[in-house]
Amino acid sequence: MKNIVDLFKELISFDTMSDESSSTYPSSASELEFASKLVDILKEEGVNDAYRDEFGLVYAHVDNNKDKTIGLIAHMDTSPALKGGIKNPRIIEKYDGSPIKLNEKYTMDSDEFPFLKEITGDDIIVTDGEHLLGGDDKAGIAIILTFLSYYLKHKDEFNYNLAISFTPDEEIGQGALHFDVKKMNADVAYTLDGGSIYEASYENFNAASATISIYGVGVHPGSAKNIMVNAALLATKFVNLLPKEMVPEKTEGREGFIHLTDIKGDVEEAHLSFILRDHDKDLLEEKKKILKNALNVIQNEYPKAKLELKIHDEYRNMFDYFKEDMSAINLINKAYISSKIKISYDPIRGGTDGATITYLGLPCPNLGVGDFSPHGRFEIVSINQMNTMVEILKELFK
Repeated sequence: MKNIVDLFKELISFDTMSDESSSTYPSSASELEFASKLVDILKEEGVNDAYRDEFGLVYAHVDNNKDKTIGLIAHMDTSPALKGGIKNPRIIEKYDGSPIKLNEKYTMDSDEFPFLKEITGDDIIVTDGEHLLGGDDKAGIAIILTFLSYYLKHKDEFNYNLAISFTPDEEIGQGALHFDVKKMNADVAYTLDGGSIYEASYENFNAASATISIYGVGVHPGSAKNIMVNAALLATKFVNLLPKEMVPEKTEGREGFIHLTDIKGDVEEAHLSFILRDHDKDLLEEKKKILKNALNVIQNEYPKAKLELKIHDEYRNMFDYFKEDMSAINLINKAYISSKIKISYDPIRGGTDGATITYLGLPCPNLGVGDFSPHGRFEIVSINQMNTMVEILKELFK
């Protein structure tokens, strides 16, 4: 197999952006093509049972004649925030902490991106400023495949069988929609996804999405008095009824938020999309009530308008599971102690396939991959951290 850098560059050359407006699963054909590519790689390494199932999920197993199996999971899709498929990522060796000029328009510095201080001295991979890098989560895939290559050549070192799965559509909240714990056939699993490898997570947001549709009355503005109901204007009134401090840009840690992700419309029709997040499930329910109350205020004030609210629950906080059973976390602690690396546990201000998978019956905390500032043109991956995570996985399986 290629070294981890060349492998990563090959993986990110595929644009596997998921599509939240799609009615198919996976949401993009490119994810299916990429899944087939990964199956080919797995089989080339000698994993003969690797396959893509009817939902586009990839599964593979390596039997090492052990009593228990650890699963490793990463998602194949990239965020719809920005086009991926980058062909010209740039490697900066031994990054010295100075500003990084991505192109003529975009420069990064540590004042705006404090994480740059954490990776000073590392070899890093940056974008061209116009594309998503795709480290979320192709860094995770590259780590798993690199570990697999080592595992197959050194089976006698390890005390667990290995199971692998690559999932689609994680970025649009559907990564584990068709995940099958029986196909995975593991006792415990770990998603490899996200930021610093020095942080692991077994706590995430409870999540819901909401859409508000407003239907007004459109007439000529010259004769609109007491007739027109401007749906676009009611949309702005709706937003102004929401708590001003309960937004992502003003919250941190375990503070939840109501995030307006999209608004569009005109006089006759307007639509708003929100995501709701909170680590506390009761506080998430309160946020749903805030939306319902705001809708009722608008409806009562403008009875000729028609308003609709749809709320969809997406995933749960996996902490509720792990506070009762910490065995998967204990394995992480053992691996990091053996690696002589400090680990901290921080709540994810987002979601993870692992949350859904945990409640399907397979405990699945999250490990970092060395990807920073995802979902945009300022994404950076630390090559050092990817390589170090491969070494940590070796200890996890011993």
